[in-house]
Amino acid sequence: MFQALFNPIQIGQMKVRNRFVMPAMGTNLANHDGTASEALIEYYAKRARGGFGLIITECTAVSADGSSLINETRMHDDKFIESYRILTDRVHAGGAKIAMQLVHHGRQGGSAYIGGKMVSGPSPVPCPMMQEPVHEMTTSEVYGAIDDFVQAAFRAKKAGFDAVELHVASGYLIEQFLSQHSNKRIDEFGGTLHNRMRFLMEVVKGIHRNNGCDFPIIVRLCVDELMTGGIGIEEAKAVSRALERAGVDALNITVGTYGSLPNIIGCSYFKPGYLHEYSRMIKEIVNIPVLGVGRFTDPYICNEAIESGDMDLLCVGRQSMADAAFPNKILAGDLEDICPCISCNQGCIHQLFADTHVTCVANPFNGNETTKVITPAEKAKKVVVIGGGPAGLLAAWIAAKRGHKVELYERENHLGGAFLAASYPPAKSDITKMLAYYIHQCKKYGVEINTGCELTAGQLALLNPEAVILATGSTPLLPPIEGIHNEKFMLANDVLLGKKVTGHKVLIAGGGLIGAETADFLCEQGRECTIIEMKPQIAPDLPAHNRPVVLEMLKKYNVGMLTDAMIRRFNDDGVVYEQNGEEAVIDGFDTIVLAMGTRAYNPYAEEAGKICSEVYVIGDAKKAGNVLTATHEAMDAALQV
Repeated sequence: MFQALFNPIQIGQMKVRNRFVMPAMGTNLANHDGTASEALIEYYAKRARGGFGLIITECTAVSADGSSLINETRMHDDKFIESYRILTDRVHAGGAKIAMQLVHHGRQGGSAYIGGKMVSGPSPVPCPMMQEPVHEMTTSEVYGAIDDFVQAAFRAKKAGFDAVELHVASGYLIEQFLSQHSNKRIDEFGGTLHNRMRFLMEVVKGIHRNNGCDFPIIVRLCVDELMTGGIGIEEAKAVSRALERAGVDALNITVGTYGSLPNIIGCSYFKPGYLHEYSRMIKEIVNIPVLGVGRFTDPYICNEAIESGDMDLLCVGRQSMADAAFPNKILAGDLEDICPCISCNQGCIHQLFADTHVTCVANPFNGNETTKVITPAEKAKKVVVIGGGPAGLLAAWIAAKRGHKVELYERENHLGGAFLAASYPPAKSDITKMLAYYIHQCKKYGVEINTGCELTAGQLALLNPEAVILATGSTPLLPPIEGIHNEKFMLANDVLLGKKVTGHKVLIAGGGLIGAETADFLCEQGRECTIIEMKPQIAPDLPAHNRPVVLEMLKKYNVGMLTDAMIRRFNDDGVVYEQNGEEAVIDGFDTIVLAMGTRAYNPYAEEAGKICSEVYVIGDAKKAGNVLTATHEAMDAALQV
């Protein structure tokens, strides 16, 4: 059924066993000095064993002042070669080819990552996101930077890499020279497209000179910066043809810079394969392989992208984090065993920019390959899990896989907990895939699932468990505000799950993630919504790369947004609130929906401790928080029990 995905392909002199590419994504798993750690090596080796044909390592700095991560991979000195030779050997043993992506972050780096030095770029134009002053590189410094790329590529070959990829996308240094948005030079590296391409073309020529023309070069090319004055598709087509003539072996097509960041990362508000058309436009004009990218997480959509001929290879990014064996499972037909990426960006992108190593909401083992491993339990125990949300389900199947006899009890008639309600907003449907995967794993490993069953302490005691995992979740937070306990009011989750139906004009009290997505949900159904929030921003708990997309959606629906507004009193059709030290009233609403946060719900803590000595409290039952924390605590408990 998916044969197109498994046909081998040539990239220059390099034969790749299938069409699956793990593209470059930062991890912060390298050692602080830039060498390859065992954690980084095993992270990539696991994807090689999982069936990926080509692995492109994360952006690797070609100079000491070209970094933008706290633990970035580096190749600006011979001392780095040895550790990366271990990495390439391990990946080759898994059957994959491996390319090193070479980068200098230029103005999109940060002085904090380069010893306090000023970031450099073609011109003193600050990055719209980083907002740091930029040192304009002298002509001599530009030639020095070109040589940095060439020398790094030479070291990569010595370290056993099969190819290199030049990062000419996401707004990094080579793209900065290519783009009129960031390049205002009037020397041989500025002005005309011919001059703006000079940096890139000199790097290509230098690599051919040092490594030989049979050593493949891939270019990750931004074909639309989606910014005024930036690279557009017509310029990109011309650059693509020029690169093919220069002997580049493949093009990896993408869009965006830090100034248009949501388009690079593609949260759940973007359709699967949302960049497909860009690959098609470049594929039509070149005769070298074209790699495509953009939320390819579903086997059927992946297959269509290749079978249609619109791209030759498929970059499976965050999905490779969610499931290292994605290709192997497709080949074997084990589609229900695929752990899905839900494009939430919490464990990968958000963690990366928080200066910690990447992980995954759905797959907490990602990024923890050397420290978190499912092994058989020393002694099989009877384990009772209370709560069938994501934390309870994950803990249950891991514990069962380890050999324990696991019984799960959920008071509702359905599984999923509050996370099921989170799947109801228009762009969040992929959450159901994660829950379905967890449920499938529970059944696969023999978890006894009991729904519609709220245990009493006495019933729990009669079960005689040897270990208890409490994953009872949270309940809505109702602050002590006058008038809040009104039977006319509705809870956000009840609205999302269809238990309550609002009127036309709705006031949503609380502008966090739940409140914002409830507004999106209701507006799509034709309601008029206003959000009132005590904090300065709407949805401040969203990852920074998702938030602009959500806010844009709310603006599209003309959602009223009152911020810095403290509710002092609820009325039947509105509220009295304080803003900037003054009281005001907003009323005339048909329905008031409460989305004011959650608090931990754990009615079993004391009794469970009396029944058995091994009790684990995880997720919101421990402290109301996010699903990333919940799944990681579930993993830890299940590995410890």
